[in-house]
Amino acid sequence: MSVIHKRLKCEIDKLQQLSGSFILDSASPDAVIGRILPQSSIFNQAGFQIELKLPPIYPFACPHIHFITRIYHPNVDSGNIYFGGIMYSSDDYKTTTSLVEIVNQIINVIDNPDIDHAVEPSI
Repeated sequence: MSVIHKRLKCEIDKLQQLSGSFILDSASPDAVIGRILPQSSIFNQAGFQIELKLPPIYPFACPHIHFITRIYHPNVDSGNIYFGGIMYSSDDYKTTTSLVEIVNQIINVIDNPDIDHAVEPSI
């Protein structure tokens, strides 16, 4: 087993331990699909399915984050999440960033909308 596959297995194991805020639905070398469980009063009655699409050179390139479940949120547009008005990208990502950290960042943005950097909705 390569070092990259060992890291991915370890990260998936850690994601499974986030039972109060994330439920893992499936995982493969290409993608991790799960449901985030926000805690804020407006979103805490739902679980939103997300996909973390892993590039072939992961962890040397950031995963693409996409909401599978439609969510009406000021920092999400067409399933893409925006942190500080910028879609999560390689500028924000370091090879040491874990999938758990990414999921926690997503949950934090959903629970604490950044109204100053709300995205214009696609119609």
